[in-house]
Parts: sequence; C-alpha cells; structure tokens
Amino acid sequence: MKHVNNIILVAVLLVGSTRSFSQENNGKILSIQDAFELAVKNSAQLKVSEINTDLAQQKVEIAKLGKLPQLSTGLSYGYLSNSQIWNPSFDKLGHKPIPHNLTQFSFQAAEVIFSGGELANNLKKAGLEEQIAVLNQEKNLQDVKFLVAAKYLDIYRLINQRQVYVDNIKLSQERLKNIISLQKQGIVTNNDILRTHLIISDLELAVRKTEDNITILNQQMNIVLGLDLNERLIPDSSLLTYSPKDEDIKKLMSEAFENNRELKTAAKEIEAAQTNLKLIGADRYPRVTLFAANNLQRPYTYSTPALDIYYNNWIAGVSMTYNISSIYQSPRTRKAGKIQVEQSLAKETVQKQNVEIAVNADLVKFNEAKYELDTYTEDLKSAEENFRIVEKKYFNQLALLADLIDATNTKIEAELKVSNARINVVFSHYQLKKSIGLL
Repeated sequence: MKHVNNIILVAVLLVGSTRSFSQENNGKILSIQDAFELAVKNSAQLKVSEINTDLAQQKVEIAKLGKLPQLSTGLSYGYLSNSQIWNPSFDKLGHKPIPHNLTQFSFQAAEVIFSGGELANNLKKAGLEEQIAVLNQEKNLQDVKFLVAAKYLDIYRLINQRQVYVDNIKLSQERLKNIISLQKQGIVTNNDILRTHLIISDLELAVRKTEDNITILNQQMNIVLGLDLNERLIPDSSLLTYSPKDEDIKKLMSEAFENNRELKTAAKEIEAAQTNLKLIGADRYPRVTLFAANNLQRPYTYSTPALDIYYNNWIAGVSMTYNISSIYQSPRTRKAGKIQVEQSLAKETVQKQNVEIAVNADLVKFNEAKYELDTYTEDLKSAEENFRIVEKKYFNQLALLADLIDATNTKIEAELKVSNARINVVFSHYQLKKSIGLL
C-alpha cells in the first residue's frame, strides 16, 4: 500500500508541474518596441498631453490674428419717438414730430501700428508656450515608455523566476523517484520521502504565487497598452541578448544636457519669463492705431424738423491712447516680472544639478548591475557544481538529505540571482537612457 501511495504521489506532482509549466506558453509574445508603440497609441496620459499641445498650437494661431486689422459692423432698425422740447426752466413742454422708422448701418476698421512690441511679444510668448507643451508631451512619452519597460521587465523577471521553480520541481521529482527506489531497498527512511515532498510543495506554492503576480502585472500592463484586461503577454526573450558596454560619463553628461526634456523646458520657461517682462514694459508706451469708419443713418435728426432721409458720413485718421495708470503700476509689475525671470534661472540651475546627480547615480547602478551579473554567474557555476557533488554523495550514502536540501536551495537562489541580474542590467540601461532623455 505504501508503494502504491508513493507512485500516486509522483504522478500527482508530475501532473501539477506540467499544468504550471504549460501556462507560460498560453499568451502573446510582445517585443518591448511593440509595447512602446501600443502605449504611445493608447495611453490616456499621452492623450491628455496631445490635447494640451493642440491647445497651445491654437493659442499661437489666435496670437497671429492680433496682427490683422480689427473689423466691426453694426445694423440697427427700430422705432424712433417724437422729440420732446422743454424750455430752460422746464415748465413748458412741447413736441415735434420725427420720422419714426430708424435705420442705422455702421462699419469700422482699425489696425494697431505701434504698441511697444506687445503684439510681437504676445506671439512669441504663445510660441514658447507651444514649445513647452511639446516638451512636456515628449517627457510624458518617456515616462510612459519607462513605465512600460519597468512592467515589461518585471513580467519577464517573474516568468524566469517561475521557470526556475518549475525546473527545480522536475529535478526534485526525479530525486523523489530515486529516493523511493532507495527506500524500497531499505537504504533510506520514509522521512526522506516526506521532506522531499515538502520541498516540492513549497516550490509549487512559489510557482502559484509567482503566477498570480504575473497576472496582476499583465493586467496593469494591458491597461497602459489599451489591450484586453485578461490578455496574457509574454516578453520577447531576445531582449536579454543585449550586450552592455562601458559608458563614458562625460559623453553621457553632454548628451543629457542636450537631450533632457526637463532642461529644455526650463530653458524655454526662462525665455517665456523674459518675454513676459517685455510685455510688461510695453504698457509704458502709447498705443497708436489707424482707423476708418463709415455710418449710414435714417432719419437725419440734426435739423428741425428732422428729415426722413438717409445720410452717410465717413471718418479716417490716427488715434493714440496712453494708459496713465501705468506710470505707477508698471514699476511693480515689472519687478514681479524680474522676480519671475530670476525664479526661472534658479529653476534651470537646480534642474541641471538634478540631471547631473541622476545621470551619475544611474551610471553607477548600471555598472553595479553588470558587476552583479558577472559575480552571480560565477556563483551559479559554483552552486551547480556543489549541488552535483552533494547529490552524488547523498545517493552514495555519504551525505544527509539536509545537506542536499541546502545545496538545492543554494542552487535555486543562485539561479534566481542570475536571472534577476540579467534583467537588472537591461532595466538600469533604460533608467540611464531616461535620465539622459534618449529613451
């Protein structure tokens, strides 16, 4: 009966392992570049950025209209009452009949010929705001790409982790068969079978937990990519063929100062603040406008009695207006504008420092990830050789099962470290590219 139970136990474990292993083959293989393209196409965050850019572009078109003449027209038709006439002491009232049909048509055109640079600076400011919106959109694009890369690599990490567990389940099941054979021969006790069974159960539980985490990350990724929530994604294994090379910090820093979107945005904000300062200064100048107007009206009310006729007149000339309150308002608004420029300059300095810190830190992490991969790869070779020796000793009755369990755990841990280290190299590479602005 004991032998039958052992056979059933092995069969159940083999079925469970096969089911877990087969799950990773049910899904859609997706390259990281395809993931980027789907995110760019479907990301809700990027759609908001696109709308902001479109709005900024429309504001530029509106600012351009400021250079065109201002045209207005009006048409009135109504009832005109008789006129009331009072004497100087307002004690005697008289009435004079007036034609009651009032018709009036007017047309006016005006064009600003001088405003202290207000129109040109308004257009420049709108253009700078458009450029800032584009840079913000590009930054959001990089943020979304990095989010996708992080999720993508996390899924890959868990798939590799699950595979390590699955491979060790198969290895443990083969060992269990051998232990059962030794137990039949009376060489080992039933305790070794039970302990091996516990190892397999722990590994199966680890597979289950890893599978659940893969499902959660898949759903999070699908939301970003605009795919069905339950679609299973499998990362492209060719990603780990990336061969890291040594990076020069001076070259990286030069690329960062040239391509980092936040630095570019800070520079445009300085230009915008300086342009705003010029707009404030325009208020100190008079506004000169060319104008022309025409007026057609019926009846003619400037005679007594009023005449039921159409009369037309036109006017053309130059007008000049000056905001006298700017004499005491402009110095304060100008001071506020200068403070805004100083603030933008300080922000750019801080941003440069942040970029330097980020690039240096990410380069250190990148080199650390490469070193870890080399170290863990060597450790894995030692762990595999140690496991091979201890396993051989165990089946030759020269080592205890506890020694074999320790060797197995060491090998599993080493395999996981190597798998994670490979992915960390790729992740740190993307992190470095994001800091530079080339993701």
